[in-house]
Amino acid sequence: MPDFVTLLTEDHRRVEQLFNQFDETGDPGVAQQIWLELSAHSMVEEELVYGLYSAKVDNAGAAEARREHQDAKDLILALEGMEPGSDEFVSTMGELKASVMHHVEEEEKELFPKMLEALPDTASILGNDIATRKEAVLEQLRADRAVGMAPSTTSQKPTASPEPGW
Repeated sequence: MPDFVTLLTEDHRRVEQLFNQFDETGDPGVAQQIWLELSAHSMVEEELVYGLYSAKVDNAGAAEARREHQDAKDLILALEGMEPGSDEFVSTMGELKASVMHHVEEEEKELFPKMLEALPDTASILGNDIATRKEAVLEQLRADRAVGMAPSTTSQKPTASPEPGW
C-alpha cells in the first residue's frame, strides 16, 4: 500500500486534471466531480492527518490547513446554489481552483515534508488508513448524492479531532 503522501498527492493531481478539464469544457458534471473529490479528500485529511499533524508537528499549520478546507467548502456550498454555466459560476469555480491549488502547494512543500521528518514511521500505516477511510467516505458521498444530497451537505458534517480545544 502506498504511503499517505503518495495517496494524497495522487488526489491532488486528479483534482488538478479535473479543474483543467472544467476550464476547457465548462461541464457542470466535471464541476460536481471536483466537489465530490474535494469533499472526500478533505474529510479524510481532517480526520486522519490534521489531528496528528497538529498534535505532533505544527498546531498552527494544521489550523491553517483546516481554514483553507473550510474556504473550499464554503465556495462549493455557494456553487451548488448557482446556475451552472453562469458568469458567477465560472468565476467562483476559478476562485475555488486558485484556493485549492494554493492549499495543495502548501501541503506538498511544507506539511508533508514536515510530517515525514517528524513521524517517519507513520507514513505507510497512515497510507493504509487513508485508503480505507477514503473508500468509505466516497461510498457515503455517492449514496448521499443518489438521494439528492449535495456534496457540501456531507462535507459540512463535523469531523472528530483528537486535539484538545477543538
